[in-house]
Amino acid sequence: MKELLNEKLKAYRELGPVLPEARKWLEDSNLWMLLYTVLCQRGVRVEKKTLVDILSGRIMEDVNIDLYGFCFRLRDVYKDMISSVEMQATLNTKMLDGWYEDLLEPEGPVHRRDNAVVYDIGFIPCHYSEISERMDHLFRAMDSVSDGALKAAELQMGIINIYAYGQDTITMALLAAAYALLQAGIPLPSYPVSEDEYRRLMSACINDGDEAPFCNMHYRSLVNRLETVIQVYREALENQE
Repeated sequence: MKELLNEKLKAYRELGPVLPEARKWLEDSNLWMLLYTVLCQRGVRVEKKTLVDILSGRIMEDVNIDLYGFCFRLRDVYKDMISSVEMQATLNTKMLDGWYEDLLEPEGPVHRRDNAVVYDIGFIPCHYSEISERMDHLFRAMDSVSDGALKAAELQMGIINIYAYGQDTITMALLAAAYALLQAGIPLPSYPVSEDEYRRLMSACINDGDEAPFCNMHYRSLVNRLETVIQVYREALENQE
């Protein structure tokens, strides 16, 4: 699967410059993909079209107001991600903590303050007093990983293993992964798995040391996304001629 992903990335990067409208579509659709994946892993069932409508400013009576707030806050975080990528900022604990506060508006501490079992994945994370040190160590280790797709997968597994943000940890792991992909110039995918399946894959990583199923799902999602983006870009280039 990794070889296929590398082939798609090569084809994508060889397309050359496209119309500003196509680049704007990519930036907007990256947000749609990120938002959809985050919401799915938070157990929120919503169609992608509904998210597009919300972000475009449409008012829909059958949509909970809390969903509107979450979507707009994540959009603000995404804009900050784009600015940080442009400034070539390296992801660290402070940045991710800031996005957590902006997106989820916690009333208490940013990091968890308990040592509870994570039942839906089936493991006991590190003691909460070790969180900051382990997060810093993870980000330092990631600095040497040049493969953006691999880094995105490793960040998810690493952050979830630390379980820094309690029940919101998967959300923050997905944001960290998205930043790694944006840094590498890789379009953001949506994951074709339910929240239960994602946790099953993550359990295999953490408890069994079997990262292959999760990584294959991750790479397949990137391939699918790249195929769509390549098609849109090629059509845009044809219209330029």
